[in-house]
Amino acid sequence: MLRTLLLYINLAITTPLAATAVIIIGWFQSYSRWSFDNIVRPWCNIVLKITGIKVKMEGLENIEEDQSYILVSNHQSHADIPVLVVHMPLHMSIIAKKELFKIPFFGPGMRAIGIIEIDRSNRSRAVASLKQAEKIIRDEKLSILAFPEGTRSDDGQLLEFKKGPFVLAINTNLPILPVTVSGTRSILPKNTYLVKPGTVTVTIHPPVNVAEYDIGDRNQLINTVHNTISGGLYDNA
Repeated sequence: MLRTLLLYINLAITTPLAATAVIIIGWFQSYSRWSFDNIVRPWCNIVLKITGIKVKMEGLENIEEDQSYILVSNHQSHADIPVLVVHMPLHMSIIAKKELFKIPFFGPGMRAIGIIEIDRSNRSRAVASLKQAEKIIRDEKLSILAFPEGTRSDDGQLLEFKKGPFVLAINTNLPILPVTVSGTRSILPKNTYLVKPGTVTVTIHPPVNVAEYDIGDRNQLINTVHNTISGGLYDNA
């Protein structure tokens, strides 16, 4: 209970400060690598330390330096994002649901750092968000993190994947980097605000080359990545 209280006191104090800083920097430089490395990552790292999350990384050798990826991860908890932001050695933007952008300070800060808002209830807006992501990838040469389940899993079982991130990968010809996150659900389950310490395992699987796929093959690509992530999830369960 004390750990949870400390976490939310910290968030109430540091979130406005961090958001204000990235908003100011964003006026001069969108998608700032400096902001990501020196504001966003430290802010997420403080969250992990207060929560008592320890992270075990597997498969870092599967990341090629200076290569951009479409990172595709399972989603069990709000803790997934700080874990990946801190421990993935990549400059990333993230595709996030529109509801998060309504949070005071946090939402404007997300926009300033270049987080991509997606409205999954509106197909035309969702397509527009993916087109925006394509442009960002080409212009900024960064990676995109997506959670294709579209929501956090209630029971830890991997849900069906939505097509958006895979269409994005095919259209940009960027390799997909499948990532399995195990252990965050017990730390901060869906539908609760209580946190407890624990160990999280992040498994980075070998990249999937999308050059051999076209839009008509996207379901095959989805199945391949789904099987890869689910295999890692249950191996670490």
